[in-house]
Amino acid sequence: FYKCKKLPCFLLQISEKYGLPEESIYKVYKKCKRGILVNMDNNIIQHYSNHMAFLLDMVEAEDKVQVILKEL
Repeated sequence: FYKCKKLPCFLLQISEKYGLPEESIYKVYKKCKRGILVNMDNNIIQHYSNHMAFLLDMVEAEDKVQVILKEL
């Protein structure tokens, strides 16, 4: 996923890989091992690009999708 280190590029990659319209992705969150949920931005995407292992979870509600990255 992490060919680029900006949130819009990351959203495009998720959209292409999973066949989702990019505009349907509402929020992207990071969930750390302690259970804290953080709204992803460009700074966190840059940090996360150094990690190799994470679990991608998608939750759909009212034609919108929330993406949650869980640390392994």
